[in-house]
Amino acid sequence: TNLIENAIKYGAGGKEVRITLATSENHQIMHGPSVSVSVIDNGPGFDEIHIPRLTERFYRIETPRSREMGGTGLGLAIVKHIINRHRGRLRIRSELGSGSVFEVILPRFKEE
Repeated sequence: TNLIENAIKYGAGGKEVRITLATSENHQIMHGPSVSVSVIDNGPGFDEIHIPRLTERFYRIETPRSREMGGTGLGLAIVKHIINRHRGRLRIRSELGSGSVFEVILPRFKEE
């Protein structure tokens, strides 16, 4: 829910937010079966220089709009921690002026 709320709050600006679900039998990051959920917005995006730090506690991209919106800078840190506890990965892609993609990749265990 945090990723969706962030997409609406910071990325959408009245634009569409898409959520996709995909499965893979041999995901390159998970080295095996996986499921991934992506939250995609068409907002202003941000410079990729921020991506390595976005999941640090209290890190915020300082723009006039982010200051206006509030927040503590803890949401993505908590999201990453939860995903890691499930042996998953969080992949973030963004380009200034082109929106952002937050992808949660989780291992998919084969049924016996």
